[in-house]
Amino acid sequence: MRKWTKDILISILLVGITVLCIVRWQAWFGMPDEPYWAYDTIDYTFPYPEDVQDSSLTIIVLGDVHNGLLCADYDTLAARVPDANIVAQAGDWLDRGQTYYYQSLLREWTNSRLYGLPVLVTPGNHEYSKGLHKSLSSVWENGFKHPENGPSGVPGASYYVDLQGIRFITIDTTPLRHLVYLTRTLTWLRHAMNTAGERYIVVMMHHPVISAGKGRFNPLVYATFRRALGEADLVISGHDHSYMRHTPFVVLNSAGKVKKQRHNLNAAVADTVPVYGVLKVEKSGINIKESEMRFTVHRFSDGTVIDSLYVKHD
Repeated sequence: MRKWTKDILISILLVGITVLCIVRWQAWFGMPDEPYWAYDTIDYTFPYPEDVQDSSLTIIVLGDVHNGLLCADYDTLAARVPDANIVAQAGDWLDRGQTYYYQSLLREWTNSRLYGLPVLVTPGNHEYSKGLHKSLSSVWENGFKHPENGPSGVPGASYYVDLQGIRFITIDTTPLRHLVYLTRTLTWLRHAMNTAGERYIVVMMHHPVISAGKGRFNPLVYATFRRALGEADLVISGHDHSYMRHTPFVVLNSAGKVKKQRHNLNAAVADTVPVYGVLKVEKSGINIKESEMRFTVHRFSDGTVIDSLYVKHD
């Protein structure tokens, strides 16, 4: 190859890399052009419910948020669900796992009427660092308290808690690209489900087993968890930025940028509007079997119910 040809190719390559860095620098490494919020944040810990044993339980469930909800939005949820005991969030609450975005979330959350409620949350892929070696952001780990009862030797934040009538299992799906982590997590999940007794089993994981978005299918998650989680009462996911129910699998999007829907003919309900869920367990007696669980899905814009799921153990 002639020298001038090599020089041209090298120049084109360098120009291409430069343009890519300019276009993507803000998304990969940059910060928004907003003031840095410098109040106490990193040592703040979101609470989680160690012992919720009321006669009824109400959980507000959020899908992807990406720092897209303001204090007024959380206040609206508090007014619509005044009996809420807990808030659950299915990952990507932060747009990126950097201090600025964590501070932004706290600024809106701590000034809202939902502040003080226990929080159940799983990290999404946006709470992880980018690159070949993905690791959970230190601001997420410092900020969100969770029980240390996850699968042994698996990084991330998988755990479970026992609430009023529910074993709530959270699976951190981002580290599960490695086969050893997949098998350990599946073994742990089966044990957590098998020892739940008569409780309802609710699982929350960021990457869905059955996708709602076009091109979002995750074959590893599907092949690993489809059979086991098919026996759960409810499986809540995010990531796909659209809504879908394929019982017991539900995919929620609360404020993430809407993606194209996947044409899933088996979905009972599918939509692209931002939504939130309300999970209720009500007891009519002292036995857990004398209870029922309802999950309703509401449009964020006006609170209209667009879907519902009802479960009652025999």
